[in-house]
Amino acid sequence: MTGIRAIAAISAGLSFVLGLVIEMILMPVKAHAVLIPGLLDFTQVWNQGVSFGLFRQDANMGRYVLIGVLAVVIIGVSILAWRATNGLTAAAYGLIVGGALGNLLDRSLHGAVFDYLFLHLGTAPLFVCNFPDIAISAGVLLLIAESFLAKEARPAGS
Repeated sequence: MTGIRAIAAISAGLSFVLGLVIEMILMPVKAHAVLIPGLLDFTQVWNQGVSFGLFRQDANMGRYVLIGVLAVVIIGVSILAWRATNGLTAAAYGLIVGGALGNLLDRSLHGAVFDYLFLHLGTAPLFVCNFPDIAISAGVLLLIAESFLAKEARPAGS
């Protein structure tokens, strides 16, 4: 069980630290940059809401509520990571916790989350995200994959 907890902690730590390093490198950049023509650009957006800018908060009270909700979610997912029974699940929860911690730090320090990866299909915009968002999404995808793997591993009729 200790090894599984280490996987969760390492996943969370790497996700959090890598997100910070990327932001420290990219935040000072003022220009828009094309990373993959027709698909991915670097652009700076300060997201004052949650995913896709939903529940945008311009006042401090709303920001503090978002910080509080995010802190509760992080605690809950951390407990799930601590209780994980296999490495894949632990890594998934760790990625979610690390990404959420990165976004929590941004919101606490800057009042908004620093998003910088603009995904689009040609001229059709899709969304803007950051590395912590990618870590959270990867963690969720790992949990979904693990649930399918667990179903396949069960004997028929159980």
